[in-house]
Amino acid sequence: MNIILEELDKSNKFKELQNQIKNKKSPISISGLTSLSEVMSICKITENLKGPTMIITYNEVQAKNLVNDFKFFTDKVVFFPKKEIVTYDYIAESKNLPYERIEVLNKIFDNKNIIIVASIEAVNQKIISKEKLYKNVLKLKIGDICNIEDLKNKLVKLGYERFDLIDGRGQFSVRGGIIDISINDNIRSSYGALGRRN
Repeated sequence: MNIILEELDKSNKFKELQNQIKNKKSPISISGLTSLSEVMSICKITENLKGPTMIITYNEVQAKNLVNDFKFFTDKVVFFPKKEIVTYDYIAESKNLPYERIEVLNKIFDNKNIIIVASIEAVNQKIISKEKLYKNVLKLKIGDICNIEDLKNKLVKLGYERFDLIDGRGQFSVRGGIIDISINDNIRSSYGALGRRN
C-alpha cells in the first residue's frame, strides 16, 4: 500500500496542503475528496511530518470505522475511546477503558508518529492533567531495593487493587517478599518486585 501513498508526493496540491499544515496555517479547507482519499492523505501527511495526528469525528461508530479504514494503509493508528457514563449506582464501566485512554495519552506524550481517532464526545470528556499523570509514575528496575509497605501503599494510591491472584489490569498481589503487578492483559505478573521489610 505504501506504493499508492508514494504517489501523493508527486501531487503539487498535496505538497501545498502539507506545507500549510507544517507552517501551521489555519483554517485549511479541503473539499471534493472521497473518504478513501482523505484516509490516504492523512496517512501520508502523518508519515511525512513525523508527529501525532488527531482525527475527531462525530460519534464512536464513525471513529471505529475510520480506524478500520486507516488500518488498510498503516499500523500506526489508535482509537481513543470515550469514557462510559453510567447513570446507575452500580458501576458497569469496562475496566479496560481507562487503560486504553492512558495508553493513547502515553503515545501522544512520547510524540509517536501515530494517527489518533476519537469522537467529539471522547475529546470533550475531562481527563487527568499531564502534570498529574506523569508525576505519579512508578519506576522499578533490576537491583532496586524497595520497602514492601511503601510499595503497596504507592500502588493503592495509584489506583491498583490488591488481590490474592491477579486476573487483569490494575491489580497486584503480595506473596511473601514478592509483589506481582499486572500491567496489561497480555503481561500478567510481569514485574516481581523483591523488597525488604523494615
